[in-house]
Amino acid sequence: MYINRSLLFFSGAHSTTFNFKNNCPYPVWPASLANAGKAALSQTGFQLDSGASLSVDAPPAWGGRMWTRHRCSADSSGRFSCLSGDCGTGQVACNGAGGAPPTTLVEFTLQGDGGKDFYDVSCVDGFNVPVSVVPSGGSNCDSTSCQTNINARCPTELQMLAPDGSVVGCKSACLAFDTDEYCCRGQYGGPDTCKPTSYSKMFKDACPQAYSYAYDDKSSTFTCVGANYDITYCP
Repeated sequence: MYINRSLLFFSGAHSTTFNFKNNCPYPVWPASLANAGKAALSQTGFQLDSGASLSVDAPPAWGGRMWTRHRCSADSSGRFSCLSGDCGTGQVACNGAGGAPPTTLVEFTLQGDGGKDFYDVSCVDGFNVPVSVVPSGGSNCDSTSCQTNINARCPTELQMLAPDGSVVGCKSACLAFDTDEYCCRGQYGGPDTCKPTSYSKMFKDACPQAYSYAYDDKSSTFTCVGANYDITYCP
């Protein structure tokens, strides 16, 4: 059962709860990485079986990114790894390490104290698992998501393949080709020169609310005041 903590305060600051749910027909391993200067969440990585849920409280004014891993296992020595989104620690916990792209990111900047939270779903680093973010108990809020399985429509040149040949992720053009144009750097390093490409448009067509390239802010950043957040994989 989810607990609405919108009226709970710690040291005068609003505590936010992230409620993770896995609607995928396979297990996933959500993970998080706090922004510089922010404390880590109490869970930096955990397993969610199909249909399972888990709630994690965030420190006041937390900021960071979340993603999920799949196709994970431990080898004979007990070292844990994933074919998609692996953070390289050899453990289920990521402990301050980021996930290897391509991953579907969820990014948060929480304000607390009645301030406005900012959040988004991003395919700038590519895609691996569909996800939605739905505020609960707040005011002036919008939901966002990337609900389409982009792996099923990913162009061959962007596909990340498992050893069995199945697609476990769809790379961004930046990750696949590493050019200034696709990575919004060099002479393309600003909003006036970095424009959508045929590849970023493929991501945008599949998931209109999600970031498809670095300067895709107008249609992809969402806000809310005083909410908890339901983060659902395969919504």
